[in-house]
Amino acid sequence: MPAPARCCTYKTARRSLIIVNLIDFVFCIVFIGVGSVSLIYAQSFAKDTANYCIEQCARTNDAESVGCNCDNSPATTTIPSLVFQSPSIGLIVVGVFSFFKVMLGCFAAIREKGSLIIAYICFLVITILLIFGFGAAAAAVSTANTADIEGPIFGVLNSGDPPNYKLFDWKSLDSFFPEACYAGVYVDIDPLDESKTEHVYNHPLCTFNGGCVRYDATPQEEACCNKDMECLNKDECISGSACLGKFFNKVGAPVAVAAFLSLIIQFMALGYACAIRQGPGGDGPASMQAKNEIPMSLRE
Repeated sequence: MPAPARCCTYKTARRSLIIVNLIDFVFCIVFIGVGSVSLIYAQSFAKDTANYCIEQCARTNDAESVGCNCDNSPATTTIPSLVFQSPSIGLIVVGVFSFFKVMLGCFAAIREKGSLIIAYICFLVITILLIFGFGAAAAAVSTANTADIEGPIFGVLNSGDPPNYKLFDWKSLDSFFPEACYAGVYVDIDPLDESKTEHVYNHPLCTFNGGCVRYDATPQEEACCNKDMECLNKDECISGSACLGKFFNKVGAPVAVAAFLSLIIQFMALGYACAIRQGPGGDGPASMQAKNEIPMSLRE
């Protein structure tokens, strides 16, 4: 005879698995919603940077405009957009995949079939790996801690003389950056241009990495420096890297939070599924299947 405590544990596991799957269903909707919003936001940035390059290359006739490839027709951006769209796409895929996993989990808990429980556990393991992978990728994007961002974006804007972050018009992307990111003004005149056309760029008042502008600083840039030549902690004083960090945080952080929170539910479901699979001392699907294979004469 099975112990009553184990029987109750088994029944509790079945009921709990159904409840956890209902919660997981909510996460499916959250995954698809958060992933869609983040993807639309990232795609809007990619579209606006592409339009910026078309306008910039047509205006300056410069084949080396910062963040642009003017050799192409039409001009294209060199800023990689897929790297911060991928976690959002992945979260949507996981949401759709999890929807079918939830239905399988509820059906397995109700029918108590060992084969269904095993299939559900396999689906759970795959889901956990997918969520962890896309969650880690989203966390890397939110902190800009990935080679695809550090080199092509941070590395490019933090180089050059004058620095490239001053030759990129941050104001053209004002939908994605706060006002402080384009509070400064830099006027560029090509010495080879006979018409002496002025090209105006709006940029942050601090250096790209958060220091003070030491040479040819404007009064606005000087106002953002303290006596130790450090950038002041004021609303209008911000660095280029901080501006990009705010954007990447908006793209990656919601995806990372949704992914890692759902891992709690996934591990709970895995624990309950394993408990059902083991059975309450002989009354679970695994134990019952083993009993059915024993001849009736030998069961007494």
